[in-house]
Amino acid sequence: MPQSHAAVIAQRYRLVALVGEGGMGRVWAARDELLGRDVAVKELVLPRGLTEAEQEDLRVRVIREARAIARLDHPNVVRVFDVVHERGEPWIVMELVPSRSLFDMVSTDGPMPPVRVAEIGLGVLAALRAAHQAGLLHRDVKPGNVLLGSNGRVVLTDFGLATAAGDSSMTSTGVVLGSPSYLAPERALDDPIGPAADLWSLGATLYTAVEGRPPYSKSSPMATLAALASEPPRPPQQAGVLKPALDALLQKDPARRADAATADTLLRAALTGPSPRRAGFPVKKAGLIAAAAIIVAAGAFALRPLVFDRADAQRGPAFIPSPALAPEARPSPSTTPPSAAVAPVPSVPPATPRPAAPKPSTAKPPVSKPTKTKPVAPPATAGAPIENMQTGTCLHLPAGGGTLQLWACDSSDGQKFSFAADGSMRVLGKCVQVQNTGDGAGLIAATCSGAATQKFRYESAYDLVSVAAEKCVDVPAGDGNNGVPAQLWSCNGTGNQKWRH
Repeated sequence: MPQSHAAVIAQRYRLVALVGEGGMGRVWAARDELLGRDVAVKELVLPRGLTEAEQEDLRVRVIREARAIARLDHPNVVRVFDVVHERGEPWIVMELVPSRSLFDMVSTDGPMPPVRVAEIGLGVLAALRAAHQAGLLHRDVKPGNVLLGSNGRVVLTDFGLATAAGDSSMTSTGVVLGSPSYLAPERALDDPIGPAADLWSLGATLYTAVEGRPPYSKSSPMATLAALASEPPRPPQQAGVLKPALDALLQKDPARRADAATADTLLRAALTGPSPRRAGFPVKKAGLIAAAAIIVAAGAFALRPLVFDRADAQRGPAFIPSPALAPEARPSPSTTPPSAAVAPVPSVPPATPRPAAPKPSTAKPPVSKPTKTKPVAPPATAGAPIENMQTGTCLHLPAGGGTLQLWACDSSDGQKFSFAADGSMRVLGKCVQVQNTGDGAGLIAATCSGAATQKFRYESAYDLVSVAAEKCVDVPAGDGNNGVPAQLWSCNGTGNQKWRH
């Protein structure tokens, strides 16, 4: 628990454990000491580098979130109980839903079967329809904000960016808010937005659930936005019966995008498998014809500062290994259909007579003297040092293993890191792994497992980013001494987060 906050909030809510972090908030499991029930308490986490006016804007958004949720009474929307203030900061008290986020499930277990994703989509769609009917846009639909309850309940949470329909997607300071991989094209272009923008984000969320990665995921938020505006989404490979729904929801033109009723029809059709035509679905409304790509100069984005949620993986691709195909998706053994033409068997030319074998030679073979060979030295450990540009120290794994440290660069094997094709960062035959996804999390070496917590990206801007946390590897306080433990921290572009490899 941060030392800057009391263990009991507003003399009533006792914080028990940190259960979620990302975006503008940190969520705690807590105990309501007055009513004797378990609750969830969300505190505001202000990003670094904001002006006082921008910080106050985010505080207003917390109150807006509470009001937005309070206006909705729906089983697929998390309920809000109270808003309290502690040391001048607002905290939202909500129901505690025993659950895992969709992002956590996909990151840990891999892509989901299309039918299960369709079921989840119907739950999220129901929450969005309730919000839209109340005149609210969610504006931040993504896997991290979809909770899958232990009782099967699907809950949409985090209405921190919710606003009245028709409001601009930009703040008064020109800051784009949201996760770039799940923003609708009209939001990326700062065009007027409506319910269709949330439906695009729903489509991108379901795409991630069934494919294991978002339809748009580049190496930086800027590159993702540029691709969103100018490129078609990556065709899904594992969507199966869900593909018509994804195609309809991921239309760039909001006028061609499926509305809520059409999306409901398509998702229900995915549960039983009929094609859109057989289900009586209007093809024009589904927008199954690919829309023309929107061409936008990349410089249009450079004029706006960007504040994105990096905790949802979604500044760059999180390549999740695909699980084995479900039984219904496995290809059947190859057989020849009755009507298939059989290729004629080519005729075999007559064999030619073999030439007579030569008589064996009576000459004795030369006797070779044994030669002494020098022992071959084992190959040097692959990899190269990763040096911090501010401190000049290198990432270092002690010979006995344990936590990664910063140490004077000496090109020892414990400082030779390589990046494997699966996205892991390796040293001494182990994979670097983050201990959790919060600020200050340590890095350890563990047996390679393919988990998202072992995925890293080394970017052209010299950031070393954890895919699971979407945070940067950081030297605490820029300390250049030996033995300083490396940590994760929200990326801020400072020198203690820049690395040379």
